[in-house]
Amino acid sequence: MTDPRTPEQSAADEALTKAIEATLAAYHDSDQPFLLTDYIVITCQRAWDGEDGEPLTAVGTIHRDGDVPIHVCLGLAEYAATRYRRLIAED
Repeated sequence: MTDPRTPEQSAADEALTKAIEATLAAYHDSDQPFLLTDYIVITCQRAWDGEDGEPLTAVGTIHRDGDVPIHVCLGLAEYAATRYRRLIAED
């Protein structure tokens, strides 16, 4: 099976994975090494309409290597949302 991604997409995915691994290592000092298996990055982007200057917002997702099964994406997103709701409830 050939990789449907462009060389630029493959390089960007590899760089993102390395950046996430480095960030995890920097923020989570653990004696037990974990293996990064999947991830989704949720983005919020802003732009302004060229005609009237109205702000525009776009929300997007980036999946590991451009392809994470939808059930895994949903599970990751729901778990993260549940953790955030707990933080809000405890605050």
